[in-house]
Amino acid sequence: MPETFYPGQRWISTPEPDLGLGIILEAANRRVVIAFPAAEEERTYAADRAPLSRVQFQPGDEINVPELPPMTVEDVQEHNGCLVYFAADSNGELQPIPEQILSAQIQLHSARDRLLAGQLDHTKRYELRVSTLEQRNRARANHSRGLLGPRVELLPHQFYIARNVAQRHQPRVLLADEVGLGKTIEAGLILHQQLLEERIQRVLILVPDSLVHQWLVEMRRRFNLNFSIFDEARCREIDPYRDDADSVFFDEEEEKAREQNPFESEQLLIASIDWLASHPRRVSQLEAAGWDTLIVDEAHHLQWQETGEQTPGYAMLETLCSATPSVLLLTATPENAGIDGHFARLRLLDPERYNDLQAFRDEQRDYTDISELINRVRDKDADSGLQDALRSYLDSDLLTAFANDPQSHRQAVVDALLDRFGTGRSLFRNSRASVGGFPARALHEHPLSAPALYTAAADELPLHDRLHPEPLLGDDWPDTDPRVQWLEKFLLGQPDARCLLICADTNTARELELYMRLRRGIASAVFHEEMSLMERDRAAAYFADPDDGAQLLVCSEIGSEGRNFQFAEHLVLFDLPLNPDLLEQRIGRLDRIGRQGDVNIHVPYYSGSAQQALLNWYRDAMAIFTEPCTIGSAMMQRYESQLVAALEDSTEAVDALLSEAANTAASLRAELHSGRNQLLELNSCRRDQADALVAQVAEEQRSEELAAYLEQLADQFGLEHEDHSDQAIILRPGDHMLSDAFPQLPEEGLTGTFDRRRALSREDMAFLTWEHPLLRDAMELIANGDFGSATMCTLAVKGLPAGSMLLETFFNPSLQAPAALALDRFLPAQSERILLDTQGRQLSDKVSHAQLNSLCQHVKKGLVPALMRQIREPLTALLNNVEGIAKQLESEWREQALTAYEQARSSERARLLALAERNPDIDEQAVQRFDSETEQGRTHLGALRLNTHALRLAIIS
Repeated sequence: MPETFYPGQRWISTPEPDLGLGIILEAANRRVVIAFPAAEEERTYAADRAPLSRVQFQPGDEINVPELPPMTVEDVQEHNGCLVYFAADSNGELQPIPEQILSAQIQLHSARDRLLAGQLDHTKRYELRVSTLEQRNRARANHSRGLLGPRVELLPHQFYIARNVAQRHQPRVLLADEVGLGKTIEAGLILHQQLLEERIQRVLILVPDSLVHQWLVEMRRRFNLNFSIFDEARCREIDPYRDDADSVFFDEEEEKAREQNPFESEQLLIASIDWLASHPRRVSQLEAAGWDTLIVDEAHHLQWQETGEQTPGYAMLETLCSATPSVLLLTATPENAGIDGHFARLRLLDPERYNDLQAFRDEQRDYTDISELINRVRDKDADSGLQDALRSYLDSDLLTAFANDPQSHRQAVVDALLDRFGTGRSLFRNSRASVGGFPARALHEHPLSAPALYTAAADELPLHDRLHPEPLLGDDWPDTDPRVQWLEKFLLGQPDARCLLICADTNTARELELYMRLRRGIASAVFHEEMSLMERDRAAAYFADPDDGAQLLVCSEIGSEGRNFQFAEHLVLFDLPLNPDLLEQRIGRLDRIGRQGDVNIHVPYYSGSAQQALLNWYRDAMAIFTEPCTIGSAMMQRYESQLVAALEDSTEAVDALLSEAANTAASLRAELHSGRNQLLELNSCRRDQADALVAQVAEEQRSEELAAYLEQLADQFGLEHEDHSDQAIILRPGDHMLSDAFPQLPEEGLTGTFDRRRALSREDMAFLTWEHPLLRDAMELIANGDFGSATMCTLAVKGLPAGSMLLETFFNPSLQAPAALALDRFLPAQSERILLDTQGRQLSDKVSHAQLNSLCQHVKKGLVPALMRQIREPLTALLNNVEGIAKQLESEWREQALTAYEQARSSERARLLALAERNPDIDEQAVQRFDSETEQGRTHLGALRLNTHALRLAIIS
């Protein structure tokens, strides 16, 4: 029966819902007059064709009355055709609320309300909403969540560290992979996961001045993280406070009144350690701003002594680290300042554990025993005394299981030993040898006749001038230095190969590049510390350009750290540093994971000089031109004075040291491999877990599904979408784009690829994944709004009488829980779909969602109001029926989620307790925090609800 209009009833306009909640003024003579107070509008319609939908709230709904707080409907009664709501106020007292006094400001968000009010979307929007819910659920439940979106290679060691660290509560670790293994990428992967899961919000990255822009670009290009660079100029724009008391115009009180903290203006920030260390005021503001995560690159530059002496940079970071919950320190050479320097970095992370340098030294010596025990466990032909050896290290249950079935439990025993006695909780260090896939190093020696001026004065020269003779040769030294003539000839013979040259001195770099460019016409660029950051970045970009770039980049020592020049074919060491770690850093600019082809290292030197002697030392004693150097600090501690004396004496004196030093180096390498370093390598990348994780990331990429979803999204939001090439598309804002919900889409559009390898080689293409900001923003807009939440269609089905109805409902789990608890992963990766007919029969298994999509025909808007008035009563009953079924399913979902959660937390707690027995990192407070988080998780999962997210009413035609 069609509904009857009565004065005082509240209706909304189906074609104009923005008019708000209307009130019937008059209903007579087959016409209806309705006022819309919110819009101050009035409409008159023919009663039988009025495009109006009745608004009736149900028990549990929230209603609003002007000048009163929101109230919750408990009961609904009808009087003279109008409704009276009995609603509970904030004190729980029931108040009678006639519908006439309801607020005219109304927005119907729930799918049920929108369906009953006739506020319907096109079926295509509904299909997009359902697709969005399904894909969003899958993405949230992915165990690789946060690892899918970054534009990085799928390298197991990087992903293992990133997953391990990111899952910890407020991780504080030292990332110390060898040069070229990707510590920056590991830090970015950790950040990306924690930001995506909303565990952190404010991030501070502190790096040497030369790496500021590189970090900015890497975070944006690889991880879609938009950091801001802060320097003194930017700070003064926000906080112009001066403490210049000598100024005639200085008013201290006025300046303090203008004081602002510039670091509170951004959430993601990059700054130079060098700048901050010289600005105490900025350091104070930085500390006051508060951060969730602190990242420090090239942390080996921080100096600390047991006597209490420390550099300003170390003192600044000591305060920042103590005030920041999560800290990541990055260094490729953790022990370049000896074990004291290594201890200095670790005490920044955990000053309670690392509070005694001598105890730390003693601990290092104990690692050999554990390492040997692990090797015995891994040996399939284990000796008979192994069980007794393990007895004092492992609990009885694991020992018994290993004794009964060694093959099945061998890895579990290794994992337990690494967890409880290794160093991986604070330190991760992968080596090139363990990771593999690196190119060979090829040394090319270029002996040259020394200039006469050098030969004549060599015996009287200090060692520095023997190794760096440019000042001795005078202002025109490039004209007389045979190394320069060799370089010119070499470059002219390799016109298509790019060459990186590193030398120790800024003046040498500047003058050498100028000579090669102006005097010899070589396309070159220079890179040194006296250049601005922008100038250095331009030089590096010019060198990196494969088509029109420089053939030669001449760097001072500042080019030895952080920068990635692996695309260069040749590395020229114009001189050799006395510090082997610095030499390793130089080689590491080219010797990086993913490089194609050998690392060609060229060393021009004066025959018979200290230069040749130092080359012999590095080649024969330390083998640094053959493999990465991990023993540089230890070797220099033992031989530095002897080496310097021999270099000042003669080449023969150095040669006399080589045999002994080579034996010592071999012994040190063996000692490191058998002790702490082996434990670190095993713990830093447990290969089976790492490989499984990488495989999972590749599987969850689902590129074909993503491409189809993006096309569907573009169609419904008015974006222009076209194919670019295989697995690549172009997206542009359309003339009729539905909303401005795509801040990640530039006005000129973007070209994106779904293929990871292509994204790595084509930086001009966006890497499109389920975690790309454009996709995340769009999916959140759809899922959290009312886009497509309710629709109506007609359906021709044999065997069902015309006029009967099918109701398709998608219920989605709702958890009001902190994102940091990561409870989504314990929920099924799908919605709950229910399909009911008018008789209440469930047809979900008989008719799929895809089948309905293909059969449904959209209902024209003009037919909706009259149709809704006829079917309101049976539709309401059908809705109540499906919601009752959902209530029963809700308890099943809740029970399943709690069971999965309890199992995971129980297993993790057992591991934590085992760790606490041996590992000082895990104290009673850590266990209590874990238990508290577990209880929070239980509480939130116990409150899980299934909410109606999408409704489709199909009327049989």
